[in-house]
Amino acid sequence: MRLAAYPGDMARSPLTLAASVSAALPGEEAIRVQTLTTNSSGRNESAMVTLADGRAVVVRIPIEESTASELATEAIALRALTDGARALAGFAIPEFLGSVATPPQRAFITTFVPGYQVDTAHIPAGPGVAYSLGSTLAQVHALPASIVRNAGLPSRTAYEVRDDLQKIVEESSATGRVPVRLMVRWRDALKDDALWQFQPTVTLGGADALAFVYHDVDEVPTVSGVIDWHGLSIGDPAVDLQFLQTAPEAAESVLDAYRARALRSGDEYLRARARLHAELEFARWLLHGRDTHDESIMDDAGAMLDTLAENVRDEDLMPQDDKIALDDALAAMSNLPSQHPAGDTSMHTDTYDPEELALSGVSLSDVDTNVDPARDSRVRAATADTQALSREELLELNTQRGAAGGTSDAGAEAPAHNEAGAAADLPFGLEPLDDDDDPNATQPLSAEALAVITNDQEEAARAARAAIDRWKTGPV
Repeated sequence: MRLAAYPGDMARSPLTLAASVSAALPGEEAIRVQTLTTNSSGRNESAMVTLADGRAVVVRIPIEESTASELATEAIALRALTDGARALAGFAIPEFLGSVATPPQRAFITTFVPGYQVDTAHIPAGPGVAYSLGSTLAQVHALPASIVRNAGLPSRTAYEVRDDLQKIVEESSATGRVPVRLMVRWRDALKDDALWQFQPTVTLGGADALAFVYHDVDEVPTVSGVIDWHGLSIGDPAVDLQFLQTAPEAAESVLDAYRARALRSGDEYLRARARLHAELEFARWLLHGRDTHDESIMDDAGAMLDTLAENVRDEDLMPQDDKIALDDALAAMSNLPSQHPAGDTSMHTDTYDPEELALSGVSLSDVDTNVDPARDSRVRAATADTQALSREELLELNTQRGAAGGTSDAGAEAPAHNEAGAAADLPFGLEPLDDDDDPNATQPLSAEALAVITNDQEEAARAARAAIDRWKTGPV
């Protein structure tokens, strides 16, 4: 299960890389250098260099232009992760130390985060790697969005994420290399509004399992650091879970841990979108071949898309259980009493900044935004469309009801509204009349009537909330 830290290849001399560290960090002396492998598939030349003061640093020189752009972006991201953000994260994050020109590229130097890695296919289910990985991803997604915005890094709304994916689908369709089955599948998902009602979060921009390093805590593998930050952005949290498509045994364990740690309420279509992101990676590869005019890449992507189409022939992108749960929750919500007069869409509460709550350690789930049912019933009783009865009408109805059911006291007549009209003799819900009250005025509901109405409303609300909770805690 364990792999050497950062596996990969190296071509340039280690001494050359060590010299670039000395050039980038004036006054620092490199005393030892060793090959450092990476998950970049030969896109970087890298080494770990030990300085005279005992610190270990990583030097990377990109081989490809795209890698150079990623390393430059990662330098911005690492500088944006302040001490406060790192404290919130709860795991180690490399620090950017500097860069130096090494024509035709630049060398980038960061601190070294020790640990071992676990390839996606080797992640076991249950406690350990899977649980720690899911929990760590939830911590990343809980970081304040201001980190990304203040650094000028990409930020996308749910609408923009959806629109970007739509463009990928349509452009890949134009190549004629995508099976019809996949095009129908992807277009159906993009048309389904329910999938795209998510709250954007800070993301790694498409995390890979090798972005995480582990150490053992009481012999249990635990994430000690996250080392890949070039994709830091705000967007769909599902993009960081797409790698689970190649970890079928561990997927449920990772998602369970993620749900348990996530600050926001359940995202019932998280897994469906993660799968969509993963499938569209093949389309992206196809478009890369188109843009570089590389027919071999397009043939490779086309073959992978054909295989994917066969593999998903009998699989629904969105599990049927999720659809049923959503229908149940919506049906329950339709039975809730109206919380506000028609046309009023305000929250009737003080505004708050979710990021400030996150920084203070308060979960949004801890904030009580429920409307007081008793207060709400009184508000509705005073609205213009309330069908109120006058006191005389209520007394007349009570007299008729008494006549139909017989007298209670050996033929005694029902009392009229006088001093004998005590609460015990009044129709349910009618308050006793004061001397200066207008007998024809509409009457407020009594405390007992309000209590009954409130209990009925609370019961309906509890039933609806239970249905919604069952929906939210279902499969992600």
